[in-house]
Formats: sequence, structure tokens, C-alpha cells
Amino acid sequence: MNPKMLMMLLVMLLSLNGLNVANAQQTDSLHIDLNSALEIALSENPTVKVADMEIKKKEYAKKSAYGALFPQMDVIGSYQRAIKRQTVYFDEGFGFGGDIDPNDYTPEELKILEVFGKMMSPDPESSGDGIQMGRFNVWTAGLNVNMPLVVPSLWKNIQMSEVDIRLAMEQARASRIDLINQVKKAYFSLLLAQDSYNVLKLTYETDSLNLVNIKNRYNQGIVAEYDVVTAEVRLKSLIPNILQAENMRKIAELQLNMLMGIDGDLPLKVTGSLDEYEATISNIIIPADTSLLQNSDIKQFDLQAQQAKNAYEIQKLQYAPSLVTSFNWTYMSQNNDFRFSDYRWDPYSTIGITLQIPLFSGGQRYHNVKQSEIQLHQLGEQRKNLERSLKLSIKNNFDLINKNIEQVIASQSSVELARRGHEITLKRYETGMGTIVDVNAAALAVLNAELQNRNAIYDYLAAKADLEKVIGYEIAPIEDINW
Repeated sequence: MNPKMLMMLLVMLLSLNGLNVANAQQTDSLHIDLNSALEIALSENPTVKVADMEIKKKEYAKKSAYGALFPQMDVIGSYQRAIKRQTVYFDEGFGFGGDIDPNDYTPEELKILEVFGKMMSPDPESSGDGIQMGRFNVWTAGLNVNMPLVVPSLWKNIQMSEVDIRLAMEQARASRIDLINQVKKAYFSLLLAQDSYNVLKLTYETDSLNLVNIKNRYNQGIVAEYDVVTAEVRLKSLIPNILQAENMRKIAELQLNMLMGIDGDLPLKVTGSLDEYEATISNIIIPADTSLLQNSDIKQFDLQAQQAKNAYEIQKLQYAPSLVTSFNWTYMSQNNDFRFSDYRWDPYSTIGITLQIPLFSGGQRYHNVKQSEIQLHQLGEQRKNLERSLKLSIKNNFDLINKNIEQVIASQSSVELARRGHEITLKRYETGMGTIVDVNAAALAVLNAELQNRNAIYDYLAAKADLEKVIGYEIAPIEDINW
């Protein structure tokens, strides 16, 4: 392959990146750093918005629980149409007959009472259908008022509502902590993909120039054709890696866009590089606090345990008596037609107090209390297991961070040595003391060292972000710590 064809191939490869730049110029790019990415995500991500809505929902639930302590007033209205009116029989004469002392009345009065008694209480065996009572249309309208005076379970429900709000707030905080962790790792992944792409592209450009130099030396008869073929093979072998790095950069960009809750078609322009974070590693103090006081999982679990305890108290309060007062004011009208203007409305009202003392429920209350007790014991054991798991996670993250710091330091030295070795190999090759194989091996060593260094930095930042998620707060640099 002649130099002109090689340069055309290089131009075509770099045009992939140039096309993205052109599109970014046509569409406004979003320039972000880590802080702005976190700020956008915390304000636009749907998960955070849903968690905030949950807090509002629990606040309304608390107000609803308080509302149960106030009087409950209902306006009632009803209409009933009798298909068949009720039949009533008065076997004892409706106050006449067996209860009458004949000595108290004259014979004429006794005859009148006997006739009147038969009219008011016909004998069902002799008179047939008896007396039908009521009218076909019954209209009712009124007001019912009920107010709890002593209902212990309502008071406990209010306490449960307060715990629900605190749990919703902690869940919202957990959503933010988890989102921050995801955004940081997505941002660092984008930096890793971007840096890897830049390293591969720079390597391609350098090897392209070396290939041109080798071709010139071949044309002068200084090196063999094997050197040209070997250099071309190495150059072409970089193209798939460059394309893969570009694809990984696009995927990381889409992931970060999704987490920030913005349109995925909007190009991102991230500022900074992993090298800048490498310089701050020595300024970070990793805390040795494993108390988990700020861990969201522990806080949520403790609030859920408080809910279970309140539920247990409610089950015990089912044994307690309750006192409720009620008031009713009703107007009723009974008619056989629909001439509303002629209706007569009769008032009816009552006021009373109801005392309810639980005595026996088939053992339901007792068994419900026992279930709640077992649940509390289960939660106690589960909390111990959760705490052990979180402390183990912290220890693993500590080990990962320390290992990654060692890898970063080692990779820094590897990069310097690999670059120095590459320079020496090039000089040996130019003086005829080295081979093209040595040059390619040295160039590959530089590339691997560069990529390993950036991967080590990413691993450190990801482990640090995971540790911050577990302990529940961000690990600040030395200069930001308030001593």
C-alpha cells in the first residue's frame, strides 16, 4: 500500500469522528462535567420525581388519618316503593279483650269495646288477610353525625402515618443516592471510552507516520519488505479497536443521557479526562467508619421495623374498648301518590353513645398478636444479616479501592517505562540494531499500558462511588473536609 492510499484510509477513519463533530455543530451540544450531570439528573430523572410524589402521597395519608378523629357528617336521602305492604295481626285485641275487666264497664260499653276490638284485631283464621300497614311510597332525608370519643386504634394509625412519611423520605433519599452512584459510574464510563478512543486514535496516527517512514526506508533499500507488511498489518489491526471504542463511547453517552432524563438525541460534550481524577487520588481520605449510621438500607429497615411494631400495637389495641357518639336527624314522608306539594314530612331524631367492649372473636385477635410478635423477631434477625452484609460490602470496597490505587501507581510506572522502551526501540531500529518486531512489540506495550492505566483509574472511581453508596455520603477531598 502506497503512502497516498494509507493517508486516504486514515482520512476515511477519522471522518467517522469528524461526522459526529459536524452533527454536534448542527445540533446544540450539552457541555457537562460531573457536577452538572448530577444536578441535571437529580432534577430531571423520573425515578427521583416519583419518589418525591410518594412523599406527598404519604403526607395526604397522614392528614386522612387525622381526619378520622373529627366528626363524620353525611346527608342521607332514600326512596322506597312497597311492592306488597306488610300485613299485621293483633291476636290480643290491641289492648281489648283479655286485659279488660268486665266489672269496670257497663254492658253497653262492653258491647262497644267488643265491636271495636274485632275491627282493630281481626282473627286471622276467621278474617283472612289481616290489616295491611304503611303506604306505597316512603321518602327519607336527614343528617347523620358520628364522632369517635375513645378509639385507641385511630391514634396508633396516626403514628403509623408519621412513620410512613419518614420512610417515604428515606426512600426518596435512597433513590437519589442510587441515582448519584449510577450517574457517576456512567460519567466515568464515558470518560473511559473517550480516553480509550483518543489513545487508540493517537496510536493510529503515530503508527501511520511510522509506516510512511518505513516505506521511505524500504524505497531507499534500507529495510526489507517484511517490515512494510508488518507495519501495515499492525496499523490495520488498530481499526477494529478504534471502531469498538467509538461504539462504546456512544453507548456510554446514551446511558448517561437516560440517567439524566434528557433527550438521547442531544449530543454530550464532557469536559475533563480520567487523567485529572488520577491527580486527585492522593487528596482523598477513605474513611474507616463502618457504623452505617447514614446507610439508607439500614434506615429504611429500621423504619419498616417501626411500622411492624406499630402494627403489633394495633393488634393489641383490638382488645381495648371503644366509645363513639352519634346523632341523627331525619324527615320522613309516606304517601301513595306522587303529589309532592301535598306531602307531609314528619321529623325523627336521635342522639346516643355506643360503648363497644370486645369479648370473644374465636381467637382471631390472639393469633393476630402472635403473628405480629413473630414478625418482629424475624425483622430482628434480618437486620443482623443485613448489617453483616453491608459491613462485608464496605470491607470489599475498601480492598478494591486499595488494590486499584496500587494498580494506578503501578500503571503510571508502566506507562513511563513503556514509552521509554518504545523510544529506545525506535532508535535501535533506525540504526539497524533492532527489528520491526521489536518496534511493534514496544508500541503494543505502550498502548496496553495506557489502556490499563485508564482502566485502573476507572476501577478506582467506580469502587469509590460504590463505597459512597453504602456509607450514605460522598467522600470529600482533604481540602473540603471541615476539621
